[in-house]
Amino acid sequence: MKQLAEAILKIQDYLNNQLKQTKKSYNNSYYQRSTQRIQPLSEEGLAARLGVSVEAIREQRNQLHPPLFVAWCKGKDKSGMGWEFHENTGLYHPVS
Repeated sequence: MKQLAEAILKIQDYLNNQLKQTKKSYNNSYYQRSTQRIQPLSEEGLAARLGVSVEAIREQRNQLHPPLFVAWCKGKDKSGMGWEFHENTGLYHPVS
């Protein structure tokens, strides 16, 4: 019985240490880099990201209402990110 109790304590210690290590891994630099904000893009930058021509970007932006343009971008973006055009900056800003 004593051996069983010792084995259970060892298993509990092991599991507790695993949880602590998992929590620490979220503080590493790789995780912090992967959560950086996506920067606004020029028309050329957005076209490259979406894998379409600059003309396709212009055409869709002019033909579609803004929410539909965002949805169109989401369908083209590998990360599923939507994009909207801001007149004041002349750039396309990410929309989650």
